[in-house]
Amino acid sequence: MRARLENLWDSFRTSFWFVPTIMSLMAIMLAMGTNQLDSLLASSDRQLSWFSTTALAARSTLSSVAGATIALAGVVFSITIVTLSIASSQYGSRLVRNVMGASIADLVIGQYIGTSLYCMLILQNVREAHGDSPAFTPQVGTAVGLCLGLISMGMLIWFIHHVATAIQAPTIIQEVSRDLNEAINRLFPERIGEAAEKEIDEEALEDQNCQTFDEILSGVGKYNITVPSKREGYIEGIDGGSLISLGQELNGVVELMCKPGDYITQDQLLARVWCQDQTETEEDSEEQIETVNNTVNRVIIIGLRRTPRQDVTYAARELVEIALRALSPGINDPFTAMSCVDRLGGALGRLVERSCPSQIRRDSESVPRLIITTADGFAEVLKYSFGMIREYGSSNTTVSLKILEALTGITSHAS
Repeated sequence: MRARLENLWDSFRTSFWFVPTIMSLMAIMLAMGTNQLDSLLASSDRQLSWFSTTALAARSTLSSVAGATIALAGVVFSITIVTLSIASSQYGSRLVRNVMGASIADLVIGQYIGTSLYCMLILQNVREAHGDSPAFTPQVGTAVGLCLGLISMGMLIWFIHHVATAIQAPTIIQEVSRDLNEAINRLFPERIGEAAEKEIDEEALEDQNCQTFDEILSGVGKYNITVPSKREGYIEGIDGGSLISLGQELNGVVELMCKPGDYITQDQLLARVWCQDQTETEEDSEEQIETVNNTVNRVIIIGLRRTPRQDVTYAARELVEIALRALSPGINDPFTAMSCVDRLGGALGRLVERSCPSQIRRDSESVPRLIITTADGFAEVLKYSFGMIREYGSSNTTVSLKILEALTGITSHAS
């Protein structure tokens, strides 16, 4: 469940609709609150001495702010599309996700849409005197609308400054590097279950770590359930806690045959579940197989693209893609490639200091419940980081020397 929620949050974070929707709802609630406050002030015959206006002036102010902010929202949206087009052509379409995640465009658009919506809601409550009906001027609502308009003007200046810096290569490289560092800190697959070191003493740990996969599987019986994939796409995340719970429920072991970042075809093997055959009838056996298949397919998240949430090599590949485009004959920008090499070297220097997590995951009673047959370690990340840059930059002596410098720095962390 946690992996699915994290994946859902990533999709919200890199979208343009989530924040404006939230801010629009907040604008509606703010309008309801200020209308209620204005009604209380009107019933008590109190007026705001610091902001007193007529119905005509309030209507003019609110309509001007509403029209101006919704027009600015269109301008900001157009600038954002142009920025994404430049980023896509310069750094690659896969880097658009990073630009969208770091962009404040959704916040600014949400501010403008929310302000316009708020002003329109307040505007409908402005009434002039007509017959026996007294005039009603929402003093608080008009004052808040004017303040929101002033804030919107300031946010336009902030947005223009942000766009001018966000499209620069150092800024994009920094954002991509931050994704890589965060992925290393999560250190997949350490998060799939709890490491055995937390639950057992050193002597027991040494004995249990000497167990091979075959020795563990031989202790749970020869009955196994093969789980094919029901979908096709890239693995975006795996909920390891649910797989360990499944192993506990069946009193067996889940053998995971894939990892985040792998491309899975339909009916490709995802996992094997080894357990004792405790079913009494063929119908019970088929029901158990169906339950296991549904559970494993539910906790392995398959989507359209790779994400750095649990995929360390993909986070490194994003920096590699920027470097390769910079080294292409059409761009020929070795300085950008050297900046990427510096960032990769710093990240791998931190990674080499980490211990490789165990591929055998145990439950709270130190019983093996999950076996990870394939996992990315330091060697795989190192190969992904410098392999293609070394190949494409072999004709550039400066880039080759920078790679050697980065490797030297990594070895200093390893010693």
